[in-house]
Amino acid sequence: MPENKSAQCEEKTRLVSEYNRATTIFSDAVEQLHKRIGTSSKDEYESLTRATEDARMQAEEARLMMERHVKDHGC
Repeated sequence: MPENKSAQCEEKTRLVSEYNRATTIFSDAVEQLHKRIGTSSKDEYESLTRATEDARMQAEEARLMMERHVKDHGC
């Protein structure tokens, strides 16, 4: 049973903030990758691609943690 169904769950607030931060980083990485298409070296492009994929995975993990908390905590 959920411990606390208060309207203001600090952990949910923290997780939402983390998710927002992670999606902003991912969005910025995609934007940089897009801007560099056709103008960067192959190595630079591959590095940007890896950074973008890492940012995507971090955003996905943050989303899953947030959703898991909401489901388990009921907030």
